[in-house]
Formats: sequence, C-alpha cells, structure tokens
Amino acid sequence: MDDHTKLILEVSAKPLFPPVYASARLPAAADALEAAVTAAKAGADPATFFWVDREDRLEAAIVLQPEQALEQALPILHVGMIGIGDALGALVPPQMAVTFGWPDRLEANGGLVGGLRLAAPAGCAPDAVPDWLVLGLTILVQRRLIGGEEPGMDPTRTALHEEGCGELTVPDILEAFSRHFLLWVNRFEEEGPRPCLEHWLERGTDYSRSTAVTLRDSVHAGTFIGLDDQGGMLLKTETVQALPLATVLAGPSWSL
Repeated sequence: MDDHTKLILEVSAKPLFPPVYASARLPAAADALEAAVTAAKAGADPATFFWVDREDRLEAAIVLQPEQALEQALPILHVGMIGIGDALGALVPPQMAVTFGWPDRLEANGGLVGGLRLAAPAGCAPDAVPDWLVLGLTILVQRRLIGGEEPGMDPTRTALHEEGCGELTVPDILEAFSRHFLLWVNRFEEEGPRPCLEHWLERGTDYSRSTAVTLRDSVHAGTFIGLDDQGGMLLKTETVQALPLATVLAGPSWSL
C-alpha cells in the first residue's frame, strides 16, 4: 500500500462503523469511488470504507474482495441498495417511501435522491474472479435550490431534507448503512443472490408493471417481471428479455 493510501486511512470518532470496516475519511472535494479504486489497485484491505466529510451530500465507497466470478458478483450492487434502503427505512419518517430504480437509482417519494456505482478491474472477464470491486454510494441530504426553485417543483428530483428528514445527518446514514449492508453481505455469501434479489424487488419501482428503461441510448420497454440471478432486469413483451446488470460497470444511469 502506498504512502498516500496510508495517509487517508484515518480512523474517525464519528461516524462509528462495525469493527470489520477500516474507516477512511476524505476531504469535502474528494470523489470517494475514485479514492477507493486507487486504494484497491494499490492493495487496500477489503472492507476499507471511504467517506467524504461533508454535510450536504453523502459520498462513500467500500473496497470489496469477491470470491465469485465477476458475473456472479454483480448483485453486490443490489445488496448495497438493500442496505441503504433498510438503513433509511429505519431512520426516515414512515410516510417517506424509499424505492429502487433499476439498475442503480435511489428514490425518495418517487424523486431521484441518489444512487450506487460499481467499479471492477479494467478488462476483467465475466467468468473471472476480480481482484477487487468497489461499491460507491451517493445521496443528496441537502441541495442548493437555484433562482426561484422551491422544494417539490420538480417531482423527479429531491433531497432527504426536503422529504421531512431535516434532522438526519450524513454520519447517521453512514452508520446505519454500514450495519445493514454488512448483514445483507453475510446473507448474500451464505444463501446466494436469490433472497437478496427478492428483497430488492419489494422496493423496486415499476415491478410487475409496464416500464421503459434506457441503456446505452436504446430504450427497452415491457413488463418488469423480476430479476435474473445476476441482477439483470427481466422484461416481458412477446418474449422475456434480460437486461444485463453489467451495464453499471460503464458508469451510473443517474446524475445529481
């Protein structure tokens, strides 16, 4: 591990993570995913938890060491979504709906509030075990409104504080996410992807309904009938089409 990585592996008193994680605090301008990928390439320990020290936006990334081939490891993205979904479910008012937009979007009361990212070594074949994976998480806690914009004017975008979560802080969310994610990672490793994927569907936007998804500038429409074992979306038209989750490795489907 290089000196730069060692310098940022700084244990902080707040937030408090389960002992399995090594906490790595980053300055406000940092990109957590980029820092975690750099550290992973340099040999950072698995479960190193990078988080950006800012109040308005949660930015975090975790270094992972998968034991399965890349294709089988991809549903760790959905495991991360379940972890943050359960964490927010325990923290936010009961009237706030936390839902998932396939493949990687987080929604609060139907508006985009954040998302997840997944990075793997360049050129890793689907049937090869990657040396590392990095799971990234971003959530808007507060946002700057421009001009005469008011909360709720654009129902497709929001922030947690606009949805009745004014007391919620980034450390609160990080701590809850770290615990819930760990629980679901253990279940994923012990029972395989199916229980996790079924739980994901409980919060899945448009599950069992007609939907349209844009991937690589192509629109795919049909009835969202489930997820395959690699986390891909199953769309039913005249036949059943599987949209691969591997598309997230090229970048997120969302922007904030």
